[in-house]
Amino acid sequence: MENKLKFEKVGPMKLPSRIGGGTFDLYLYIFEDSKANYFVLEKGTVQGKEDVLVRIDSNCVWADIFGSARCDCAEQLHEAMRMINDNKEGLLIHAYDQDGRGISLKDHVKVYMFQDQGYDTVEADFKAGFTKPDRRDYDEVLAIMKDFEIKKSVKLITNNPHRITSLEEADYNVTRIPVEVVPLDKWNAAQLVIKKKKMGHLFSFDLDNPELQKLTEDSIKKDCFSEYTGYKWVC
Repeated sequence: MENKLKFEKVGPMKLPSRIGGGTFDLYLYIFEDSKANYFVLEKGTVQGKEDVLVRIDSNCVWADIFGSARCDCAEQLHEAMRMINDNKEGLLIHAYDQDGRGISLKDHVKVYMFQDQGYDTVEADFKAGFTKPDRRDYDEVLAIMKDFEIKKSVKLITNNPHRITSLEEADYNVTRIPVEVVPLDKWNAAQLVIKKKKMGHLFSFDLDNPELQKLTEDSIKKDCFSEYTGYKWVC
């Protein structure tokens, strides 16, 4: 089915980025029906090209603004920007209104409060009343890609198989580019290991490793919300 979503497009403006290590063209897309906002960073000129390097990214206010150690969201965003900049061409599509895999900020707080009680990231979603751990669809992303006339072959920076299948179902040929940038530790194991175990995310670590299993169990029960003991933020 043809994607006919209506949107307002503002831009481009020049964004010299300390994080990305270069300058990008930034566009704002505002969709008429959902009122959803997307920021799009373009490096070089991708209009009408094939094999474009693409990152589809969802906002994570805890990580992107406050540097949460519980996940790798901000670090993935930063690394994708650097990869696109180093490639001298590519597109980053950032869903600004898509926190917590597609929930409201209020619900995102509730989910984290359940994690504080010792539930993993998927269990916390169910406790908050959600029936599936990933609520996102990609119709608006596909509309943006169509606006740039991206041809049917892309290199997608992702660990998330849902993003891959969503593009493949729209007849894109997808080559996955892995992005693993944060070492597993006691704060993030409750999130990252469970994403691989229960949601099929494509991380390289071994779920059968006994030390990793112990780290994950401790992270879920007490450590992911424990005192953080050092400034380790690296942009």
